[in-house]
Amino acid sequence: MIWLESLGVEGYRNLATMRLEFSPSINIFSGKNAQGKTSLLESIYLLSSSQVLRGSRDGEAIQDGSESAQVRGEVAPTGTELGVDLGHGKRKRALINTSGLPRASDLIGRLPSVVFWSGDLTLATGDPAARRLMLDTELSQIFPAYLKAFSAYKRALQQRNALLKMAQERFVSDEVFESWEVQMVAAGEQMRHIRASWLETLRPFAVETHAAMGRAETLSLEYVTKEPGDLAIQFAMERRREIARGATLFGPHRDDLELTIDGRSVRLFGSQGQQRTAVISLKIAVMHAAQATLGFPPLLLLDDIFSDLDQERRKALVEVAMGAGGQVFITCTESEQAGDSLIGAAKVFRVQSGQVEEE
Repeated sequence: MIWLESLGVEGYRNLATMRLEFSPSINIFSGKNAQGKTSLLESIYLLSSSQVLRGSRDGEAIQDGSESAQVRGEVAPTGTELGVDLGHGKRKRALINTSGLPRASDLIGRLPSVVFWSGDLTLATGDPAARRLMLDTELSQIFPAYLKAFSAYKRALQQRNALLKMAQERFVSDEVFESWEVQMVAAGEQMRHIRASWLETLRPFAVETHAAMGRAETLSLEYVTKEPGDLAIQFAMERRREIARGATLFGPHRDDLELTIDGRSVRLFGSQGQQRTAVISLKIAVMHAAQATLGFPPLLLLDDIFSDLDQERRKALVEVAMGAGGQVFITCTESEQAGDSLIGAAKVFRVQSGQVEEE
C-alpha cells in the first residue's frame, strides 16, 4: 500500500504555509465554503497527477501576491518526497527527493489517485473531451506505456496541426507530414488498444456498482472510435481536407467513452438523477479497476460531494470509502455529513481562512 504521510504547502491558493501529517486510512477536512478545503485536496492531486484540479493554468494556483508556490509530500512506506514548484511565467517543475525531473509528467504514477468532485458531472453531460481527459489521466497513472504513448501522440499531434495551418499559407511536402504521422499512428494505435482493454476491466465494476445503488436500469460503457479505419491511410487520403480545416480530424484525440442506460445515451436522454448515478458508478469503477491493475488501492479524494447527493448515493459512497482499503481524503462543510462510521475511523481537520487545525 502507498499513502501520503505528510503534506507541506507554501504560496498555494488561499492556504497558509503549513505542514500536515495524515492518517493512512481516512482523513476529513471540514469547514465552510471558500476556506481552503478544496485547495488542500487539489494540492494532493497535484502531487499525484502533476495537474491542477480547477482552472486550466498553473499560475491560477499561485497565491495572490506570491511569485511562486511549492507543494511537497512524503510518500510512505518508502519515505520518498514528491514536489511541485509553480511560478509565474515559468515551467512547472517536478521533484523527487529535491532532485528536479525532466518533465512534470514524470511524477505521474508515483502516487496514484482517483478524485470525485463537482466537475465530474461533465463526464455524463459534457462533450467527449471530458471523458477522454478522464481516460488519459487515469490510464497515465496506471500504465507507464500509456503515458509514454500519450505524450508521444500529443507532441506529434501538435506538430502536425501546426503544419496543417502552415500549409494554408505555403507548400508543405507530404514527406514532412509523414514524419509526424508515423509517430501518431504508432502511438495512437497503442493508446486505443490500452483504452479498449482497460474498459473491459472497468465495465463489470461499473455495472455492478450501478446495480448496487438499487437501479433497475442497466448501465453500459462503450469505447467509440470516431471515423474508424487505418490511421495512416486516413491521414494520407484526407490531408487536403484537414489542411482546409487546419486541424487533425482522425485519431484517439477524437474518440469517446459512451455511457448508456438501457441503450439510451445518458448525455442526451438521462435525467439529472440518472446522470449523477452513472458518474458515481463510473468513478467507483475506476477506483476498483485501478486497484485490480496496480495490486494496491489508489488514494481516494472526495471533494465536497456529500451535500449534492441524496441519502442512497451518499450511502453508496460512504461504503466505498470505508471499504477502499487505502488512504481516503474527504472535504465537507460539516464533518457530520460524512456519517458516524467515517468520522469514527478518521483523522479530522478543521479548515478556516486557509489555516488548518486537527480536531
